[in-house]
Amino acid sequence: MKLIVFLHSKGSGNFLKEHGLEPLMNLDSGKVKDIFGLDTVICMEMEDAEPASSRVLLDTLNLDPAMKRLGGVPRKGKTIILPSMDGPGTVIVVGLGKREKVDIEALRSSLSTAIKAVSPSSKNVGIVLPEIFPAEAEAMEVVYTYEITTYSFDEFKAEKKTSPDLMRILSDREIKQGIEKGRIMGEATNLTRYLADLPSSIGTPTFFEKTLRENGKIAVTALGRDDFIKLGMGGLEGVSRGAHEPARLLIAEYGDRELPAIMIVGKGITFDSGGISIKPSDGMQEMKFDKCGAAAVLGAMKAITELGPKAHVVGLMPLTENMPGGGSYKPGEILRHYNGVTSEVISTDAEGRLVLADALAFGIDKYRPVSVIDLATLTGACVVALGNNIAGVMGNNKDLQEKIIEASRNTWEKLWPLPLDDDFREQIRSDVADIKNTGGRPGGAETAGAFLSNFVGEVPWVHLDIAGTAWRGQKTSKKDYLGPGATGFGTRLLVEFVMENSG
Repeated sequence: MKLIVFLHSKGSGNFLKEHGLEPLMNLDSGKVKDIFGLDTVICMEMEDAEPASSRVLLDTLNLDPAMKRLGGVPRKGKTIILPSMDGPGTVIVVGLGKREKVDIEALRSSLSTAIKAVSPSSKNVGIVLPEIFPAEAEAMEVVYTYEITTYSFDEFKAEKKTSPDLMRILSDREIKQGIEKGRIMGEATNLTRYLADLPSSIGTPTFFEKTLRENGKIAVTALGRDDFIKLGMGGLEGVSRGAHEPARLLIAEYGDRELPAIMIVGKGITFDSGGISIKPSDGMQEMKFDKCGAAAVLGAMKAITELGPKAHVVGLMPLTENMPGGGSYKPGEILRHYNGVTSEVISTDAEGRLVLADALAFGIDKYRPVSVIDLATLTGACVVALGNNIAGVMGNNKDLQEKIIEASRNTWEKLWPLPLDDDFREQIRSDVADIKNTGGRPGGAETAGAFLSNFVGEVPWVHLDIAGTAWRGQKTSKKDYLGPGATGFGTRLLVEFVMENSG
């Protein structure tokens, strides 16, 4: 069996595009050490079946005796580190579990464990594909997992996390497109995480705009407070009154404008103090993560432009701080939104739906999309209902809802449908305005969705409440390959949806 080495340079996309897959070595030749040029190689084993690629590696390097002395095939998610005299300095064997239970999630999780076991001094790492899944999909997941596992938000730390400079995929199958897609998806997810992880004094609406404009493949429009007032965006204008940082509604447009638009909208509260209805101080530092929805849209737009689908995609990011102060909007106020609907402010801490309302209504009016997906760290009620590993999904169109759920089956971003019916709409009726911005504690996730439904009309629309899944401060989150801080939830999901519903 011949292992083909395909170069993947982490974070840069600088790999062998011109030559495609190059057969660089034959393990049976015995010339392993000279051709690998690697410090560490990772291979994967199952408890009741063995990937042929791993068998070739272990046989050629004569590592079976050492592995047996250390207990044999490691269990799922466990590693054995073996020194090699005839090839790379170290071989890391990681267990995937029993064959019948090995799925893509098991691959991500176990591979991430092996990547974390790589010595900080290792500079060049090879990963042997287990050849369990279709070649391109497997390569994509391996590269994607490598990218998200090695991410670290350490910009403000004296001691930086080290990761290998170079990662090579070892396979005898055609995997070029899978590697490219994995890199693009991984880098986009990490951009989302970086934007969300930034403290609010740096990750401002202006910073989002600057980052967005660095993408030369999209048209960018930025609206400010004067525009909010002129256009009648009472939600964005009201929430942004107490903000020190200038608010923005960023609009990113990609692709052929002759095609029907897919619209994605992300909540971008760069810091949520709760406003006049101020939050408790305990845990308030995590409210920098209230911009995760907007960060996911920006990250998704980056990946979409690199993948280049034949599509028309419009991304909207309403961005502002929600702060208390003499000029802040107050409970009891009535705001008039872009589409004329009025909302009574019961709590200034239910601000996300107010800014999303204007973004949705404006975007639908201007771009006439055929489908709309919004995502937001919107309610603590969704966290109570679904925990930290599943996001809530609701909307006005079952077909669109099923499409986004189907897209999630290809990613780690799990979704669960929540009801959205007239009972919840009745719960947010106001005595002094058309609706009010909270219906109380019961059904809090659904009443937030009911609020947003007033701003989409008949356009197929899905709302994703990602409050429990957007960052890993919560102790019950199980995505260990993501590390602490922002997860990038929604980025890959949005891209997968666009790719599956374009062209």
